[in-house]
Amino acid sequence: MSSWTHLWRRWVSARQSWGLAPLGQAWVLVGLTRQNQNLAKVQTMAVLLAPEGPAPNDLTWLSQDLRLKVRTSMAARRRLNMALQMDQLQEGYIDFPVAVAKSEWLYEVQLEVSLALQLRPEEVSFDFAAEALSNGLVQRVHWMGCAKARMEALKNCTRAAGCRLATVESETQAASRAVRALQGGVASLLTLAPQDWQFRWGSAGADVANLHPQALAPSVSDAQVQEAIESFMPTPSGARLVASGLALGAWT
Repeated sequence: MSSWTHLWRRWVSARQSWGLAPLGQAWVLVGLTRQNQNLAKVQTMAVLLAPEGPAPNDLTWLSQDLRLKVRTSMAARRRLNMALQMDQLQEGYIDFPVAVAKSEWLYEVQLEVSLALQLRPEEVSFDFAAEALSNGLVQRVHWMGCAKARMEALKNCTRAAGCRLATVESETQAASRAVRALQGGVASLLTLAPQDWQFRWGSAGADVANLHPQALAPSVSDAQVQEAIESFMPTPSGARLVASGLALGAWT
């Protein structure tokens, strides 16, 4: 591959990202394209419907449909984030005394996830992060986990579609990111069709995947975000909001 082609594909990859959110037995795919350093628009929005017959855990059809939808992207590695239904995911918090070394968090979190999922520790896939605020005596850690078998199935599915699964998130986490980044604020959920949504982030050239949601739109309060999510998620466009937030988080 020529150096020019390599650079071209890296440039395209930096301008495009994808999110895949569950909608019952179907999935909603959203592809975002950066218009400039501070704004992204919806390029692709599609519902991928499961055919009759396959077992719920058979994702072969999803790989095939996903490959057809993202093949227009010229990026060498199509980065994609996915969300899991809440019944396939567990999350929670652990308060560690500040004297406990971070190196000891891993085992405790893994044990907590295995208990929540009622699986052996080696059968879970999980992630965790320290909360930004602490009372000085304890450090709160937010964890999230699912069955390792499910995670492997998702990785195999996206790999077969020519995509690279960057992260698996909760629907709420992704929706929160989308609401905070939505151009026009919460009102745009009511005044714009999903395919007309645009998203922005706080600083030019910022990596939205690494920003705390509050950094995306400081003018939107936690209460406003929570209210918007609770009222919008049950609607037909709720999964589209989740997929948009996933695509925002998939950028490098």
